[in-house]
Amino acid sequence: MKLIHTADWHLGNSFHRHDREGEFTHFLRWMLETLRQQQPDALLISGDVFDSANPSARAEEMFYQFLNDATETVPGIQIVITAGNHDSAGRLEAPQALLKTHNIYVRGLIHRNEEGEIDFDEYLLPLSLRDNAEARVVCFAIPYLRSGDYPAGMSVEEGLRYFLNGLQKHFRKSPFKALPTVACAHYYAAGTDINAEEHSERLVVGGQDMVEVGAMGKNYAYVALGHIHRAQAVGDCANVRYAGSPLALSFSERDYKRSVQLVEFDEKGRVQATALPYSPLCRLLSLPERGSLDPEEALQRLRALPEAKADDDRNAYPYLEISIRLSQPEPELRRRIGEIIEQKAVKFCRITTATQRELREGNATQPTVENSLHKLAPIDIAKQYYSARYDNEMPDALVERFNIAVNSIDK
Repeated sequence: MKLIHTADWHLGNSFHRHDREGEFTHFLRWMLETLRQQQPDALLISGDVFDSANPSARAEEMFYQFLNDATETVPGIQIVITAGNHDSAGRLEAPQALLKTHNIYVRGLIHRNEEGEIDFDEYLLPLSLRDNAEARVVCFAIPYLRSGDYPAGMSVEEGLRYFLNGLQKHFRKSPFKALPTVACAHYYAAGTDINAEEHSERLVVGGQDMVEVGAMGKNYAYVALGHIHRAQAVGDCANVRYAGSPLALSFSERDYKRSVQLVEFDEKGRVQATALPYSPLCRLLSLPERGSLDPEEALQRLRALPEAKADDDRNAYPYLEISIRLSQPEPELRRRIGEIIEQKAVKFCRITTATQRELREGNATQPTVENSLHKLAPIDIAKQYYSARYDNEMPDALVERFNIAVNSIDK
């Protein structure tokens, strides 16, 4: 049996105000071609289909068009979709009655029986070969759990364990109890390699949403995770994997390798997972890749970028950020940068600036002005601040301009 595991599409995301429809179209076309080549029996999408709980009509159209195309490209394929923390569980499930007629199963909300207990059977999905209705694997389809989805007072980890234990109890009573199992879930697993710079996954400060994988690697033949954008196995559990996001959600993800996971079961239920690499339409360009440039170096590097051409596919232009270190104020720098970038084949995103002192101290401190402010003249305060920020004396020309400004206010 053959499955493909993917997650964290974030359809509808904009990158530093740039629309990404061209990038998502590129990925979905690649995804369809991958399905055509691999002919899997099932596709697992482990949460964060959309970037927000209220996606645009165009983002939804792209998703449902993909689902329709996928079922036509691979007749008989089963698709399992679980909600992530970015998704609206109810909105994702809304077309469920129609989707399941095409072997597409969405699990977002927590359904309960008349007694108010979770209907765990709803989340046990037998999967079969495309050309055979006999179940070969059972998928535990686990949506992103929120505090109201499990008993009050439980932590995130306790809530997930409560849910998994309930699924296991019902599975052991089912007619499929002898089959291998796959868990499809969306959470932050302990032992995961995360980016220290930015957490575009919306991780909770202090790791309070972190869950120990524990016995999951032993209880399931494969665990298809979403939430963390870097594709990886969790700890030493080769069968517990994040598929990663197909597109970067921040510049800190610049070096991530993008892929989906091909998961193959042999006749004895043993699993082999293989990454199928994907090359996004747009790359992330940081000038420089590490560290920072002084203003003139930055302008030289920008001038060396390729020129924009009329027949370019502008959707494929790289995203650009620039990191600049300052030794003095540069009020005209942004204008000069803008004039150069306007002619270049890039999508400009941001400039980050830091003074020499901030770089040396790791941005850990803010400039301070010594002595009581009411005892100092405005120019003395300005000089102290300038010295604290730029690690240098305020130039005479700037002192003169400052005094002119102060005098004009006094008059």
